[in-house]
Amino acid sequence: MQELFWFFLGGLFYLIINKFISFYHKVKFISDIKIHSFKLIGFALEQLMFAMAAKYIALQTNPNFDKEKIKLLKNDDEATFTEWKKTTVIGLKGSLPPHYDKALEIDDWSDLMDILDKHYKKALDVATQEPDEHA
Repeated sequence: MQELFWFFLGGLFYLIINKFISFYHKVKFISDIKIHSFKLIGFALEQLMFAMAAKYIALQTNPNFDKEKIKLLKNDDEATFTEWKKTTVIGLKGSLPPHYDKALEIDDWSDLMDILDKHYKKALDVATQEPDEHA
């Protein structure tokens, strides 16, 4: 009878440990997906900024455009860019199932950029660390 008790206790212990490990893997997976989606948005941001810079360079070299027209275009682009940032955050938050909302940890564009900045700083710190001399 005692063997049966220990057998079921071992099974219960396995289930508990398995739930903890499964939970850890889920949290890590969500965190990885979050960072990769933020990186993708960051890449889109870089491409958008590059296209805007190329546009302004082309407009400045075009003699048909005066400085005032370029200034108006820049103001329109800045307003559109601000709206794009808001829409991106809303779209990202809206694409998640409701029970994963809190895992995203962003409310606006600055939160997204802060998380991405911390990720890159952490990755840079890990890459620049000296190897352990005792290892």
